[in-house]
Amino acid sequence: MKFLMIFILSLLVNAIIFTLIVKKCEFRLRISIIIIIFSSILTGTSVSLVLPIGIVKTILFEFLFACIFIGLIAVYRFYRDPERTIPDVQNAILSPADGFVRYIKYNEKETIIGITLTYLDVHINRSPISGAIKDVKQIGEGFLSLKYEKGIKENRQVKMTIDNGIFKIGLTLVASRLVRKILVWVKEGQKVKQGDRIGKIVFGSQTDIVVPNLPGLKIKVKEKEQVYAGLTMLAEYAKIENMEKV
Repeated sequence: MKFLMIFILSLLVNAIIFTLIVKKCEFRLRISIIIIIFSSILTGTSVSLVLPIGIVKTILFEFLFACIFIGLIAVYRFYRDPERTIPDVQNAILSPADGFVRYIKYNEKETIIGITLTYLDVHINRSPISGAIKDVKQIGEGFLSLKYEKGIKENRQVKMTIDNGIFKIGLTLVASRLVRKILVWVKEGQKVKQGDRIGKIVFGSQTDIVVPNLPGLKIKVKEKEQVYAGLTMLAEYAKIENMEKV
């Protein structure tokens, strides 16, 4: 009877905590229910082993246990590398990263879109267009918070361009304060298809994409919008024929 009561209490505590992050973590309903029940059994069993400790201490113990368990789920979320079906769209530039659009900067020659990757986002970077990898270089040695402009400019980062023969897209993978490694899985001259994996930034970070002002260019996202690598269309442009290289 005691275990049943503890299990019900565990179920409520885990359901409340997990509901707060389920939308951000993009878990499906069935997976969410399985995780809540599994976590409840673990917390209920653990608490029953240390009884009697009182109702208040029981709730605190379950809350701590649930936070640890959900933290492990968050770590799994970070390291996962899901397969994705890249949309078959023409004249489109796809997002190179999962995250939310931090800023969109316009000037006469190009548009810069900054994408912030949180701890719960997939940290795999994908190619926004098909083309050849060029100008791969690492610069900067800072590890400042990306909340400040100085961190974006001075932190360790990897720059590259992707050339499709008509225009080039620039990418900058920026490390955050807690990041110490940027993995690059492509090399100079390598040809990639739109949506191919090109690298990974460990934990919180940012990816900037530089889009030239192509004919008929339309930015399809707005600031604070959630985007997904290889899935979300950042921009579209008019069909380019007999045009000088941009």
